[in-house]
Amino acid sequence: MKRLFFYVFALFNLISLIYAVAYDYMTGAEIHYDFYGAFFVCWLIFFGILKAILGI
Repeated sequence: MKRLFFYVFALFNLISLIYAVAYDYMTGAEIHYDFYGAFFVCWLIFFGILKAILGI
């Protein structure tokens, strides 16, 4: 179960990150790589809290 949770987290985070970069590129926005690092840390905290709540 722990391995599945980790893979779901990794897949979701990767898809979210790719979407964010692609969206910024398509709209012509400046790409701020530091925001994507903060984005990753926020998802890491969210999934850590979720993991603690679910007791995985």
